[in-house]
Amino acid sequence: MVLQFLLYFVVSQGAIVVGMLIAALFTGITHRGMTKEAFIDSLTSSSLLPWAMIAGNIVLIAIFLGGRMFRLRLGRIHRDQMWAAAGRTALIAWGWAFTEIALLVLTGYGDLFADEEENFVALSNMLKGPLGLIAGGVLVPIVEEIVFRGAVLGGLLRMRMKPWMAIGLSALIFALCHGTMTQLPGTMIFGIIAGWLCWSTKSLLPSMILHIVNNSTASFLITFSSNPNENPSTQICWLLLIVFLPTLLIGLRWFHQKRYLSKFSE
Repeated sequence: MVLQFLLYFVVSQGAIVVGMLIAALFTGITHRGMTKEAFIDSLTSSSLLPWAMIAGNIVLIAIFLGGRMFRLRLGRIHRDQMWAAAGRTALIAWGWAFTEIALLVLTGYGDLFADEEENFVALSNMLKGPLGLIAGGVLVPIVEEIVFRGAVLGGLLRMRMKPWMAIGLSALIFALCHGTMTQLPGTMIFGIIAGWLCWSTKSLLPSMILHIVNNSTASFLITFSSNPNENPSTQICWLLLIVFLPTLLIGLRWFHQKRYLSKFSE
């Protein structure tokens, strides 16, 4: 567990740092005469950064696979229910993604940490476009699920920690690693959902699908939005809540009823 976490932290964060250094070197970006926000925006807007992230995450996946640190398997999901489980997982991902956006705006929680706006500008730049979709929408979720659900949650469960405690603690670690107070509650809830899916099905596949759909949706919204850092109106947020909160609950209920199980698995 510790080894996988350290590998993830060093390689993934190292890839971002190296990408920013290469971007600064080859594009001539310097801090001289620029504000901190403009400097970070220039670095994270470079196409070299997603390439560095792609390379770093491919290296991590290769290390985890080569070292047999994780296995992709259906677990308790019956083969006949595989596509149904994938579809319900996508419903959960869309349900929580848009519910979280609505709650952040309607509760005013996001406004409490306005000083973190530059972090979201940098995140938007890294998720934008085809390269951002591959790096942040697909590869990063795969690696994070291997680490936080496969290694951290799996390690806590192997230590005989009660499932609800292991899911909660792994979700908290996952949320803290994102480094912003604005994201903390939503990311922790997302981590709890992903952890519960992983524990219930005994498989990383649902949590990986959940994470990929969530991040890919963010990438599409950022790419095709005229101003991705502008909050939607109150009316739009209420509409999102009315539509997507039931979507989230429908997906969760399907898994809670264990409809993915084979009759021979119960």
